[in-house]
Amino acid sequence: MGRRCVLNSWSKEEVRAVIHYEWARGVSGTEIHNHLVEVYAPGVMSKQMVWRWCRTFSDGRQQVEDIPRAGRTRTATTDANVGKVDDMIRANRRITIDEVAEELGISHERAQKILHDILRYRKVSARWVPRQLTSTHQEQRTAVSLEHLVRYHEDGNDSLFRIVTGDETWVHLFTPESKAASMEWKHPSSPFRKKFKTTPSAGKVLLTVFWNAEGVLLLDFLEVGTINATRYCDTLSKLKEAIRKKAAWPSHILRSAVG
Repeated sequence: MGRRCVLNSWSKEEVRAVIHYEWARGVSGTEIHNHLVEVYAPGVMSKQMVWRWCRTFSDGRQQVEDIPRAGRTRTATTDANVGKVDDMIRANRRITIDEVAEELGISHERAQKILHDILRYRKVSARWVPRQLTSTHQEQRTAVSLEHLVRYHEDGNDSLFRIVTGDETWVHLFTPESKAASMEWKHPSSPFRKKFKTTPSAGKVLLTVFWNAEGVLLLDFLEVGTINATRYCDTLSKLKEAIRKKAAWPSHILRSAVG
């Protein structure tokens, strides 16, 4: 078996010709995409675009070159193209720049310019929220917020130091490095770096943290099997003592903060 090579440069016509050949052999779009990634590297073409070209060849298209467009101007940044890109984005919010460029027959740079500089689109992820709030939850949060505003108008900045916030999270004994943390600069001639998939350890503890306007007041670890009402009461006792030692607050403020 011969040595496999990764090609660092290619033309879009060459890639389309490979897709046409593989499609004619009855290879599925997913397998074609996998073959392209093996030879041309992951950024060669998206899987969705490979499927689109397979459908195009199934509809009878033979040529792999761009079809000349009648009356096409020399610049790709035309009002017509801007309008088409806007329509494509509104129809599919997850479309990629390469798919836009492929659909309009323009370069990646021109498509990116239309999206970012002219239409001012930005691709962002959905905002994560802990949970969906009911109308009752929203009313409770509004009431608490108004109560804090009243206290602030009455006592000023002193009221801010009476607020103690708490939260908790599971902490695994071993947490693997995230994919984002492992990113590094790579030259086209450098070999691909492999990262083996690992999972967090099964062993974990519940971290409870309390803080105020001055910083962290208490870190308390609760082991699995010991988390109950009695253990939480013990944590609150530790918090009360931590506030007394660290902040040296007056007793009336201490009662107001901890209860």
